[in-house]
Amino acid sequence: MSRNSESLRRFARVYVRPRAGMFSAVQVMHVLAILLFLVPPMIVRHLIDVAVPARDVGLLAMSAGAVVGVFVVFFFLAAFKEYWGHEVAQSITSRLRNDLYGHFQKLSMSFHDRSKAGGLLSRLVDDINVVQEVTHHGPEAVLLAIVMVSGTTVLMFVLNWKLALAVLAMVPLLAVFVVRVAGRMWEQFREVRKRKESLSDVLEENLSGIQVIKAFGSEDREFEVVAGENTNHYHSRMSVIRYMCRLFPGALFINNLGLAIVVFYGGYLAVAGEISVGTLTAFIFLLGHFLHPIMRLVMMLEHAGRFFASLERFWEYMDIEPDIRDTPEPVMLRRCEGRVQFDNVRFRYDREVILDGVSFTAEPGQMVALVGPSGAGKTTVTRLIPRFYEPFDGRVLIDGHDVRHVALRSLRSHIGMVMQDDFLFSGTVAENIGYALPEATREQIIEVAKMANAAPFVEQMPDGYDTVIGKRGVKLSEGQRQRLSIARALLKNPKILLLDEATSSVDPETERLIQRAMERLRRGRTTFAIAHRLSTIFRADQIFFVDHGRIVENGTHAELLDRDGQYARYFRIQFPSNPAESPAP
Repeated sequence: MSRNSESLRRFARVYVRPRAGMFSAVQVMHVLAILLFLVPPMIVRHLIDVAVPARDVGLLAMSAGAVVGVFVVFFFLAAFKEYWGHEVAQSITSRLRNDLYGHFQKLSMSFHDRSKAGGLLSRLVDDINVVQEVTHHGPEAVLLAIVMVSGTTVLMFVLNWKLALAVLAMVPLLAVFVVRVAGRMWEQFREVRKRKESLSDVLEENLSGIQVIKAFGSEDREFEVVAGENTNHYHSRMSVIRYMCRLFPGALFINNLGLAIVVFYGGYLAVAGEISVGTLTAFIFLLGHFLHPIMRLVMMLEHAGRFFASLERFWEYMDIEPDIRDTPEPVMLRRCEGRVQFDNVRFRYDREVILDGVSFTAEPGQMVALVGPSGAGKTTVTRLIPRFYEPFDGRVLIDGHDVRHVALRSLRSHIGMVMQDDFLFSGTVAENIGYALPEATREQIIEVAKMANAAPFVEQMPDGYDTVIGKRGVKLSEGQRQRLSIARALLKNPKILLLDEATSSVDPETERLIQRAMERLRRGRTTFAIAHRLSTIFRADQIFFVDHGRIVENGTHAELLDRDGQYARYFRIQFPSNPAESPAP
């Protein structure tokens, strides 16, 4: 079975079958509406051949009434099939989008590290919209072609079999032409999709990094990169257009050969007396009905190609198994003391070893500081605790439970995080702080804002806690965004707090105030702090110096200074004037 067939069968089984009743009703209404269109040509034939020669006004009125009656019934059928057809298609694609987004949420950070947000967004929006369009109009086009072509063929043979055979002689020619040209056009569509994705990726990267581009004066260079991708997309799209310019006019030309046959041969038969004028007129009407669905089906070929490609990509993503998920019977951490252990943990990203045999224990309520050069593995330690990533060897334990056996929601409900470049949403200050605890009261939000030293600047804003901060907090300074992130984590009141350079973006005075707040707030919770500025971690209960994925030194600030190792060297670099003493925290 071909890939497209299997993908379509799976789509029908999972998403169409639950709406099979209404979906089938829509198709029945569509068939009835198509059959109604076959009636007016026969009424016109009767009108020309019988009513007009007889000068029967009553029969003329009845014929006109019949035509009106046909289109009144058609109106109600069309209204039903259009509304419910779109409703079924929208409900199916709504499920598709929900399922795909939900699946993206289940996939680990490793997947999201490898994937670009623009590409995932395109799958959720562009691909699903293509599926929605074809889900409604695809069956419609196929049924229109089958029923209308079959119906008109039968009626043409009923009217005159000689003229019917003459008209149908051009169908094989049309079929061969469409299959050859459309097949090549589909191949070019695949290239267009590749070029479009490549262009989208480059645009997303350049627009996201516009500040760096401006800072280095690289506008012209980056413009050339984008222009190159845009040119490639243009050429691939023009290849498709060239085939489209052959396909539609060519198909129309071949179709109109049928009209020429009817005009010439049908006129000859009428002159010879073998058919009536009414029959010839009905033939011309039926020929229009015969050609229209074929052209409609040809036009659907473009959408069909994109439909199968979109559906294939949908299933490719849905078939990715989450490498981090709950076990069949996960442990629920009803209470968390906050004891964290790393037992000979090894972690690698692709083939690169990031952590190599890391072992330590952080007791409840302790502050643990991770210090060392960039890329040493400090952040990876904090990402393994909430199980964003999975070690390939060793264990991470919380209160004696291997985190792989703990329910993810339960595990993460006890962990709060403040990252170096934390994400804020485009809502209000209160909504961003309250994101950690949706049921939080305004008083609780204000309280944690004070504890994070965010209240002074929030209260000076035009709308206070109801001030909209813009996309990613664009209306705030880096220090203000960081303090809102700290307040959000504190509102969660976690037993384990992960701070990745949490005070890196604040001025010295604000840093001092936040440190004092942290001194109060860390009581009763286990805190992991990653810091390059050593002044933020002098009071840590344990300091781990991490280098090349290993803990090479550990102890308190004073103990590590006495050892005069790598930590002491880092300290002397930051405080060269008086290396013997630590600044007062």
